[in-house]
Amino acid sequence: MNRTTLILVCVTIGLVGGSGILAPNARAAPGPTLSIVAPANNAIVGNGSPVAIVFAVTNFNLTEPDAGPSTPDSGHAAVFVDGGFAETSSTNTVVIPLPSGPHAIRLQLVMNNGSALSPDVTASIAVMVTRGPATGAPGLSIASPREGALLGTDSTVSFRVTNFVLVPAGGPAGVPNEGRIRVRLDGANYSELTDDAPLHLNLKDGPHTLTLELIDNGGQSLTPAVAASLHISVRALVGRVQPFDATPYFALANVLLGLGIVAAIYRKLEVN
Repeated sequence: MNRTTLILVCVTIGLVGGSGILAPNARAAPGPTLSIVAPANNAIVGNGSPVAIVFAVTNFNLTEPDAGPSTPDSGHAAVFVDGGFAETSSTNTVVIPLPSGPHAIRLQLVMNNGSALSPDVTASIAVMVTRGPATGAPGLSIASPREGALLGTDSTVSFRVTNFVLVPAGGPAGVPNEGRIRVRLDGANYSELTDDAPLHLNLKDGPHTLTLELIDNGGQSLTPAVAASLHISVRALVGRVQPFDATPYFALANVLLGLGIVAAIYRKLEVN
């Protein structure tokens, strides 16, 4: 082996060795990440409020759509609700009004031209929206009349609902803290209430049992059940102004008038 060949071999061995030493230290740049900070997964959003989604990204620059060249390290978040596209966001917060019920929300990082990253970068949560409060146990009480009251056939019942919102029928089932009031009279369904106006009753004479119960949009009892009952008695004339019957007095007046006429005729005959 001549000197030139020896030098080439040594250089080759040095390059290979150097590559072996440096290769493990070479690292690719970390890719973008996306996480939803709020709300928490399966959170309940109360009072019909819009859902405010706060998210965080790393290694990614949020920009307005079409704001510059499309690169894997800049763009915006596409927002999908229940499988359908809703809107885009170039800031870390997006507010979406949603109807009552369960919703699936998914965020996806996309480049400025709307193309998805490769690999895809997404984050998802589920939320429940209700027109009622997000927390607190529902309550129901009867304000008036009192237990065992004696009422007339036409009467009203006032009640109080707490931590629960009364809504029209037809909403999605399973939504917490919203629904209706089922009214039972003597064990049978009487009506359903969708607002807090006093309940009007037109009852027959006798004892009655009235029960009010909170039910969800699907017509099911809450768990645990929330109800209030009242025992009352009804008498037809209670609470009514009894009309004045003057017939007996008119009859007496007619009798007295007749006697007066007879007496006047008798006196006239005596004079003659």
